[in-house]
Amino acid sequence: MFGLIKKLFGEAASPTTPPQPAPTSTASQASSGHVALGAAPGQAGFVAGAPVETMLQREIMLDRDLQVMGYNFRLRESVLRRKSKMADSVWRLYDEVLLRNFLAEEATKAFGKKRIVLEVSVWALDSPLLRKLPQGRFVLMLIYNEEFFADPASRQPLLQELKEQGFQLGFDNFPLTPALQPLFPLADYLKLSIAQRDVTEMARSVAALTMAAPESAIVVADIHFFEELQVCRQLPVQFLQGSYLRRKELSDADAVDASYLRLLEVLNLVRADAEPAVIAQAMKYDPMLSFKLLRYVNSPAAGLMTKVDSLDRAMIVLGNKQLYRWLTLLLFSHERLEGDQAVLLEMALIRARMMENLGAKQFKRAELDLLFTTGMFSMLEALLRQPMAKLLDKLSLPEPVSQALLNRSGPFGALLDLALACEHGELPDEPALFVAAGVSRNDANRAQIEAMLWAEEVV
Repeated sequence: MFGLIKKLFGEAASPTTPPQPAPTSTASQASSGHVALGAAPGQAGFVAGAPVETMLQREIMLDRDLQVMGYNFRLRESVLRRKSKMADSVWRLYDEVLLRNFLAEEATKAFGKKRIVLEVSVWALDSPLLRKLPQGRFVLMLIYNEEFFADPASRQPLLQELKEQGFQLGFDNFPLTPALQPLFPLADYLKLSIAQRDVTEMARSVAALTMAAPESAIVVADIHFFEELQVCRQLPVQFLQGSYLRRKELSDADAVDASYLRLLEVLNLVRADAEPAVIAQAMKYDPMLSFKLLRYVNSPAAGLMTKVDSLDRAMIVLGNKQLYRWLTLLLFSHERLEGDQAVLLEMALIRARMMENLGAKQFKRAELDLLFTTGMFSMLEALLRQPMAKLLDKLSLPEPVSQALLNRSGPFGALLDLALACEHGELPDEPALFVAAGVSRNDANRAQIEAMLWAEEVV
């Protein structure tokens, strides 16, 4: 916790330049010996090897204790919905876009031990870009293709070679047929979708996969509701993936936990530039809040030479800007019955940092702080299970922040939309959105990856 505070407040929070994906080079493709495919019939405008702009979508992969174990990257849902109509050459192009975002070593090294899962088509398996990826960092989650696996035994040497090169393999909803079953032990991860499966059928599918490949980890995907998550946690699976965090059912009741209400009250006082004594008086009603603040101020992360033993003094030492960020962070650090506070914090930090990065060329420093706040507070609905309109009634926020949070309008609305679109595959991915935000799809992809690396370092 103290390391996170130090990273957030102990240095200038200026956005950094995200890792740049390697440029597409026709010459480099020719030298590699890879023959680019021509445009498929009916796919006018696609030229093999040409850069294709599409936003990356990510989902967090959790273990059964709801700890973040990795990130799953894929194409936008709008692209994937066309997959049955897409020619192999077009699949190769989109795979190339995905892979190029991770060629730079600095784009992956800060993920630590977390898994980086790339959803790719089987046509990516002979791509020369695979050999350029940092070794030992990636899971290739293969999208099943009946034509490619018409003769499963003939594909075994290729899959084995990829594993020897340091890749882990995943099978995304592969049918468990007698012909394919010998390949299943090669998969490090077997993904099952809970969509259109009831609990009984899901349990049978998990049992069948466990028998076919006992050493493989099972990932349950498409978990969209908290109740589904709770059911899946009871199954003998290893990882969970889905959008349940942003689809939590909201409560119509006005009740919010008293500790959260106290934090919101103190946040309002800090935002209003109240006197330190007034803020300290409000904090005294929550002994744990007071204790945590004094513990932080006197920790090595704060870097003070003398001990601070009063709340009034702590207010002065921190200053309102740092105190506001610290309190915002504390909102997401409370222990929760759901046990998902670590996930919510990481998601909020990624949104906040991404918005801050994307706004760096358009807004002044003070406005970048508000962008960060907007990204953090965009997770309040999931945190407090209350509609955003009710929560904003309890918070005193600048108008641009409230506009963005309530209806995605105002100067920050488009940037928040972009940050959310990286998680929500069904949100619009239209040119007008990027024009309004003043960025390109590639800018958004780079900012997203940098924000994730930054969050990995500070959490």
